[in-house]
Amino acid sequence: MGYFIITGIAVIIMVYFFASKLSKKNPSKKHYILPGLILTVASLIVAITTYFIGDNPWSNMGYGILFIFVAIASLLGTLLGTLLGRRFSL
Repeated sequence: MGYFIITGIAVIIMVYFFASKLSKKNPSKKHYILPGLILTVASLIVAITTYFIGDNPWSNMGYGILFIFVAIASLLGTLLGTLLGRRFSL
C-alpha cells in the first residue's frame, strides 16, 4: 500500500508541475488538462492490457488499484496545477 501512496504523490507533483507551466505559458488555452489526461489514458491502457494478458489474478487486481490511484492523482494534480499554478511559481 505504501508503494501506491508514493506513486500517487509522485504523479500529483509531476502533473501539477506540467499543468502549472502550461497554464502560465498559454493562459487563454485549455492545454493544462493534457498531462493529466495523457497519464490517465496511458495507465488505463496498461491496466487493461495487464488484465487480459496477466496470468495471476492478484497482480491484475494490484494493477487495477494502481490505475485508480494514478487516475485520482492525475485529477488532483491537474486541479491543483490550474488553480494554484497561476498564483504560485515553481
